[in-house]
Amino acid sequence: MKKLAGLTIGSGLLMLAACGDDSDMPTYTVATDSSYVPFEFLDTETGEMVGFDIDLINEIADRVGFEIDLEVVEFDGIVSGMGTGRYDIGIAGMTITEERAENFDFSDPYYDAGLILAVRADDDEIQSIDDVDGRPVATRAATTSETYLMENTDAEVRTFPEIVNAYQDLVAGRVDAVIYDVPNVLYYIDNEAIGEMRAVGDTLTGEQYGIAFPQGSELVDEVNAALAEMMEDGTYGDIYEEWFGERPE
Repeated sequence: MKKLAGLTIGSGLLMLAACGDDSDMPTYTVATDSSYVPFEFLDTETGEMVGFDIDLINEIADRVGFEIDLEVVEFDGIVSGMGTGRYDIGIAGMTITEERAENFDFSDPYYDAGLILAVRADDDEIQSIDDVDGRPVATRAATTSETYLMENTDAEVRTFPEIVNAYQDLVAGRVDAVIYDVPNVLYYIDNEAIGEMRAVGDTLTGEQYGIAFPQGSELVDEVNAALAEMMEDGTYGDIYEEWFGERPE
């Protein structure tokens, strides 16, 4: 099932995996995020990228019939790179927005998400997004979380290239809250910041993730067909359960 032709971080080669016997298959450059648990992140023991998105795109590659040259970059680099046609495919827990859809194409939605606010576990003052005005609130740069804060609050917005830095600043008391995508926030609370952080308030906005392509890419229809087939035959549910501990509703 391995379709990884190579794995690069930025311009440096991290590892090279065997391409198998399907040398007649086309190879496409797939851009993914450097650290968005549990969607894509580096397994430090194996040196390989793993996660929900990684399993998903590998399965899609199997079904459509192409090899993957995986390039790992920061999220804002993926967004800008898709707009210029630098990458053939982008999969990085990317929310489908009207602004992004003006610059590149998306697959059908493959994950329902939203934003949520997190505070320190002992903070009783911030109960919802209504309580962050005038306070330092952290998030990841170039994401829908940053846009939401700028458009809907008077918070003192602080952005980081990696969301883990925002979480660390929250725990250390350098910011009062963090806002980011629900699955990543909850995963960090349950696995990395046990007893130190908690989520508050309602899920904010209704968002959906999509796989990105340069405008006019012929891959969109083929990938959509593979996604639909995976959801129909249960493979999508199997991958989902592997990373989220339950099958999708």
